[in-house]
Amino acid sequence: QAQAMTKIIYVCQAGSCRDAGSEAVLSEIEELAKGLGQCSVRESGCLGACAQAPNAIVQGGRRETLHVRLKDVKTTAAVVQEATGKAPCLDDPALVGRLTHIRQMRVRQQAQRVFKWSTAMVGLAEQVEQATGAKRRKLQLEHAQLLTAAGDWEAALAVMQQLRSSNTRDEQFSIEFARLLGKLGRVAEIDAVEEELALHLNQNSAASTRIASALRSCKQQNPSDIVDGQPRIENYCLWQLQGVTQVSKHSAIFHLVCRDKKRGTPHPRGRGKHPEPKTWHTTMLAQIGKNNEGPLPWIERDYTPVSSAKDWESGKCDILIKVYANGLATSWLSQQPIGCRVWLSQPVKTLEVPGLVPDGPSFRPASVLLVLAGTGIVAAPQVLQHRDPIQKLGFGTPSWDQLHVPIDLVFSCRQDDVLMVETMISWCTDQNKGLRRCIVLLTEPENLTSVPFPSTKQADDLINDLAALPNARVLPSRLSRELLVDTFSTMPMPCRIVVSGPASFNAAVKDMLDQCSVSREAVTILSA
Repeated sequence: QAQAMTKIIYVCQAGSCRDAGSEAVLSEIEELAKGLGQCSVRESGCLGACAQAPNAIVQGGRRETLHVRLKDVKTTAAVVQEATGKAPCLDDPALVGRLTHIRQMRVRQQAQRVFKWSTAMVGLAEQVEQATGAKRRKLQLEHAQLLTAAGDWEAALAVMQQLRSSNTRDEQFSIEFARLLGKLGRVAEIDAVEEELALHLNQNSAASTRIASALRSCKQQNPSDIVDGQPRIENYCLWQLQGVTQVSKHSAIFHLVCRDKKRGTPHPRGRGKHPEPKTWHTTMLAQIGKNNEGPLPWIERDYTPVSSAKDWESGKCDILIKVYANGLATSWLSQQPIGCRVWLSQPVKTLEVPGLVPDGPSFRPASVLLVLAGTGIVAAPQVLQHRDPIQKLGFGTPSWDQLHVPIDLVFSCRQDDVLMVETMISWCTDQNKGLRRCIVLLTEPENLTSVPFPSTKQADDLINDLAALPNARVLPSRLSRELLVDTFSTMPMPCRIVVSGPASFNAAVKDMLDQCSVSREAVTILSA
């Protein structure tokens, strides 16, 4: 009994897990665990298994069990059974149906919050077919709204027309229907909508005047709805690929420019609104055509620019990308010609500053340790930019938000894919705005028969220049627990540890930190 009382279920609420519905997983586990025994259910930061989201850990004493791919109620019930020793009853189809519906809704809501329209529509058409009555109509309307956001106006109109027969008196629906007709330039059909509404309204009423005004505005097509002859995707702009700088045999920086003011800003401000210090990313739509990730002809990938927020506001964006032979998005992008246009979303928050957590309360760190690998190095520039807000962000911030604390970097990369060496030299040279210490770990090169940029030379001279600096070390080895412990022991407390790299690297670092009894609350893990 005493052992059962110690069981804690940690449900990851970060990154990939949140996108996969971890908010609903947390609610499911809480509900299924009611009355089954003593266990505690808590939110957690990244658990290091991003490729197998959503996931959770059951902790009992010193023993931990990782549960991955919690995709349905049956898998979450298994988590509860391990924590409580009792199997939740899943014989009630109404309970299972309700929890499944909540999960599907939460996944859609999260996808919409971060402008991932294709992800939001995964399985929605099937859910519409299975639903009946008011629930079906509600899902149909949501489907139409998502299609509109994704720029597929004709498909959205087809869904709205199915709903018309039961909504001719619904003022809000009729205005939304007319707005969609206006986007398509079908003004005559807006007149028909107005005539239908007039049959049910007092011509002299305030409601009639208001609706007539709204319908007139629908007839005036907004020029910004069309971009390069195609419907605008909501919260996205077309950026032009201006150039590509090859930085290793595997990676390159893609330089993009945009004059469209709808690109937004990482730090909205003005009209009484103060900018919120944060790190941020953008979502790229790789238009690969029909795919297994969603119903739309693109896949959605998040990238953290290595250029500054100030650059973004001036219409410039540099993205460091490793091109994988089997990577759908990176292979697509590497094959695009200079001058082509690419959809990028408005900036989305990654971490709050200075706490360096995705959301919620956090301690104010007395130091920051960046443990990064591969293209996970892109997390470093955005953190360090807050040490020089005027030049990098384009506005001033309170001194307590500027991360004027010791920041150390441990960076692991392959010998044939060394990234941002010149930038690391500048960081080490100016410790006030850069790094206190830097350790670069060079691992063996990949054994590949072909690489995307075979003519690119290795940065041996720059690596030697970095190694010659008094606050930098370059070691031909992998990250070890001993090195991590030694580095962490020199950091003023409390220390925020930010980990970002491939899934296997993140999981290995998490295990090392767990073995050293580093608090989960001190660690932020990002997938690269």
